[in-house]
Amino acid sequence: MEQLIPSSTVGVKINEWYKYIRMFAVPDAEILKAEVEEEIKHMKEDQDLLLYYSLMCFRHQLMLDYLEPKSLNEERPKISDLLEKIEGSQIKLKGVLEYYCNFFRGMYEFDRKEYIKAIRSYKIAEKKLALVTDEIERAEFYFKMAEVYYHMKQTHVSMHYAEAALNIYKGQKTYTVRRIQCAFVVAGNFDDLESHEKAVPHLQRALKDSKAINKHKLIGASLYNLGNCYYKMKEYDKAAEYIEQAVSLYENDKSDHLPHTLFTLTQIYFKMKDIEKAFIIYKKGIEKAQAINDDVLVAEFNYLKALYIDSIDKRTVFRTFSVLKDNVMYPDLEELALDTANYCKEIGQFENSTTFFDVMVDARIQIQRGECLYEI
Repeated sequence: MEQLIPSSTVGVKINEWYKYIRMFAVPDAEILKAEVEEEIKHMKEDQDLLLYYSLMCFRHQLMLDYLEPKSLNEERPKISDLLEKIEGSQIKLKGVLEYYCNFFRGMYEFDRKEYIKAIRSYKIAEKKLALVTDEIERAEFYFKMAEVYYHMKQTHVSMHYAEAALNIYKGQKTYTVRRIQCAFVVAGNFDDLESHEKAVPHLQRALKDSKAINKHKLIGASLYNLGNCYYKMKEYDKAAEYIEQAVSLYENDKSDHLPHTLFTLTQIYFKMKDIEKAFIIYKKGIEKAQAINDDVLVAEFNYLKALYIDSIDKRTVFRTFSVLKDNVMYPDLEELALDTANYCKEIGQFENSTTFFDVMVDARIQIQRGECLYEI
């Protein structure tokens, strides 16, 4: 008679697998995943353990989809299918399992740019965070909170969580990827606070560390973020230099980040008044955005043409603003409305400038209301 493996033994191995997932150590994570799957076949039945395994498969998939273009691995299960399987389970989630389910769900919603849904899931997970004794897991949670609040422009809340995460990651040599990602969030928050000079050192360190571990995605992100920082500082030549490098890298890697990077580069050349070059990049960028069916980015490219090529085609500009509102993308709306107002002022269209300043102010109010996510 076969001697069954205790579920506690398999649980320990799943914990080890999760450590490699958090370090983005794909080969090691794949090995542990295979070992866990083999041991489960010879394990005493334990429904909670099987649910924990399903949750870890879900988290494993999030790691792969972050690090590698999906086209390189068509055999992967869909994240949505894994989530449906977990949430369709008849097992009632409790304790740490409830934490992981809501935490991972938040990560999934964040990747879909559903930031409010992500925050709601994270907040449910936070109620169970006291049950998490692993210091690195707490750092993971703090980082993800910092990330989503940064995207919602809740700057000081984001900085609070980013600092908490960094204080843990700094003492861990094997978590270079997360330290780099924390640097992106910290720098982005400094940019939002108009303290760009404080952002630059964080991004330069991130670029150096990204090159040291040879992670193309992070090198590209470091280049892009440095370029975007100099763009906000109105140092357009430096901005274009870094963004061009990011574009080149993303083109070689066939990255999904290419269309958005081309959008920023188009903005830069329009600001530099190199209309011919900007229009060439615009055509390339909108084609890439259409290829990945990114309707929001297509609308934003149309906005650039409406503003700089079509002499402020207000109908198209407001159509883009409407798309951003529908997708609750008020930070993007605030930025574009302010750009539009300043451009109108620059060319002497003061009445239009006032109109777009009003749109910017309304978007800013909506961003401030975005922190009211409590359900009491």
